[in-house]
Amino acid sequence: MNIQALIEHLGLEPLPGEGGFFKRVHSFMQEGRLLGSVIYYLITEESFSSLHYLSTDEVWFFLEGDALDQLVLNSDGSHELRRLGPLGRKSQPLSIVRGGCWQGTKLHGIKGWALCATTMCPAFEEGVYKQGTVELKGKYPQCPDIGRFLAKEG
Repeated sequence: MNIQALIEHLGLEPLPGEGGFFKRVHSFMQEGRLLGSVIYYLITEESFSSLHYLSTDEVWFFLEGDALDQLVLNSDGSHELRRLGPLGRKSQPLSIVRGGCWQGTKLHGIKGWALCATTMCPAFEEGVYKQGTVELKGKYPQCPDIGRFLAKEG
């Protein structure tokens, strides 16, 4: 299936700011309150999850496609470069990003696509999101990878 057919089949839309394509597929509700959410999230050669901050935990599940690199900038100043992808190819199919970290995810290679699902509890809200900028290079000087995970505007 080509990327455009996949976008249409799943009803994905571009995600402003962060990048990639998404669709909320489930909302966890209890007594009329939104507790959590699940989205499909597609990363392509042109559009990826640029560095951003969330105050709550987010769990990433690799579904299919090509392997991804996920950069996590921890609140203690350390950083991790994780491989998310098919099990057995030096990658893991699941990644837990703790709230209070900066994160960005893009293709490991230069070509292809990857379909993931992410879950957040509590559910995503605009107020918990901050877009990463070049200022992160100064806050994490020991991390050489920040530049490639910033949005083109950053």
